[in-house]
Amino acid sequence: MEIVNGKIKTRSPPDCDVTKKPVEESTCFERPCFKWYTTPWSECTKTCGIGVRMRDVKCYQGKDIVRGCDPLVKPVGKQTCDLQPCPTEPPDDSCQDQAGTNCALAIKVNLCSHWYYSKACCRSCRAPHS
Repeated sequence: MEIVNGKIKTRSPPDCDVTKKPVEESTCFERPCFKWYTTPWSECTKTCGIGVRMRDVKCYQGKDIVRGCDPLVKPVGKQTCDLQPCPTEPPDDSCQDQAGTNCALAIKVNLCSHWYYSKACCRSCRAPHS
């Protein structure tokens, strides 16, 4: 076939050379694929026991951050990290609060379960509070 004066004209088979036939399909410019990228995991939020670690998860198309990635295959961005068990030490009757540590405030804002304050304010944190 050919277009002559804006009209389609069918050519006879002898006029059509098979070796000169154009390809029926050709590739064209395609956009880069959507792809999930992750940063490395953060440190665990706890030094013992169960904590959480996180990482950024972003969808890219080429160099651009976009929203086209498949959510069903999105990598997780947050997970628990279970480190060695926290030490459980028998109560030490001789423990004293460390000078310069505001143990009254630590008790008031419930910091006695934090490893630092449980040691620095061992006497205050052990006493019953109201």
